[in-house]
Amino acid sequence: MAGVGFKLNKLFYKNQISTDVLAVIYSILTSSGPWIITTISLWVVIYSLKSADIYFNMAVIYAFILSIIFSGIFSMFLSRRTSDLIYSKKYEKILPETLSIILVNNLIVITYLIIFFLIFKHDIKFILSFSYLTASLTTLWLISVSSLATDSINWYIFSYLTMGISSIILAKFFGIIGYAIAVNIGIIINVFVVIYYFGSSSKKISFEWLKEVKNYWQNLLIGFTYYLSIWIDDIIVWNHPKFGEEPISGFKFSYVYDSPMFFSYLTIIPTITMFILVLETRFYKKYKSFYNSLIEGYVLSEIILLKNSMEKELKQNISLTIKIQALITTVFFILNELELLPFSNQLSKPILRLGLIGAMLNGFYLMMLLLILYFDFRNLALAINLSVLGLNSILSTIFVNKIGYAALGSGYAFSFAIGTFISYYLLKKRVNKIIQIEYSRQKVDLKEGYYLRLSQLPTAYRSGGL
Repeated sequence: MAGVGFKLNKLFYKNQISTDVLAVIYSILTSSGPWIITTISLWVVIYSLKSADIYFNMAVIYAFILSIIFSGIFSMFLSRRTSDLIYSKKYEKILPETLSIILVNNLIVITYLIIFFLIFKHDIKFILSFSYLTASLTTLWLISVSSLATDSINWYIFSYLTMGISSIILAKFFGIIGYAIAVNIGIIINVFVVIYYFGSSSKKISFEWLKEVKNYWQNLLIGFTYYLSIWIDDIIVWNHPKFGEEPISGFKFSYVYDSPMFFSYLTIIPTITMFILVLETRFYKKYKSFYNSLIEGYVLSEIILLKNSMEKELKQNISLTIKIQALITTVFFILNELELLPFSNQLSKPILRLGLIGAMLNGFYLMMLLLILYFDFRNLALAINLSVLGLNSILSTIFVNKIGYAALGSGYAFSFAIGTFISYYLLKKRVNKIIQIEYSRQKVDLKEGYYLRLSQLPTAYRSGGL
């Protein structure tokens, strides 16, 4: 995201209303543009075109869910690997390594789908078209990581706009295959963007990234566990005999739960937008100054001053983001009570209440998670993700089975509330000791030999008597 931050800083540096507004729009497009575009196109395809084909509707929704969860296995690892290659100026390696990661990720997806369709029997045409769409979406999410790293936001958004518009047209005439072709149009544009800005080596595909798995293996699980943790409550509700439905074999959903929760997710766009703005502008300057002081060997008093400044900025930015999102969630909460939202009615109102609160807390949790990764605390990020995943699984199961309809969404809200408070506490604690942590991370450059602690020396040596 360094390139994104550089452009945002340039816009804010001009100190004009027009450029400030442009910076906000740029941040929205970068953080949420693809999410908004794909959501709108998906809504148009399923609702506005009033598709009566249940196979098409379930295929598109499940392809999105599965591709997001499975791409999480490699998305954060690829992001880290791409950053390392950019830092070392090995741009030509980015595309070959991205393509091999996409290949491996899709092999995992196909393996899962083979097992799934061995259990749940379907027509071969549906199996092939659904698998093609799921693999295509998985590819799109991963190639987008490398495409966004080029800092070519215009082409990045153009690829999703093209995909969104073409998906509406092609899906109407060709169904699942048409939607998959539209996704592949977006993929092709992103591939050309990466080639144009980063180039490509003679190797069309490279597995050199496998050497880094031992260093960043946590990243393979962090994305996967996070995405699974935000979907696990849905899966539990789908499988409940009272709230879940199974219109076609193996494909379940919940009419009363899914629509309110889906709308709730959209309300955290401000959190993500504000996070990008403050993280990549104000906070990044303090962050960079502090780490430069460590690298360049400033005196301890100067390092402490820069660390305190960074810590203060971090707290202020978190507070600002929370206040803005809390205000927006409150507005939606009131609109829900007045039944002025698209899904507001007596049936969905209780779920929307918990969904709005849970989505807000999910946004806060994601902010904490990314900040933890900003300081490279990968083990901590993974441990918290696993805890939230476990909590959401257990609490959602208990609330759905013991309380029922009135508690739908409670497990989601409670688990992310606990995860947010714990992650903030641990982040604050570690940032407070960041100087000691960073120095302890460094390898000590000592020659081989035998060393004694000062306490092990005779008293005379320690006192300078000999």
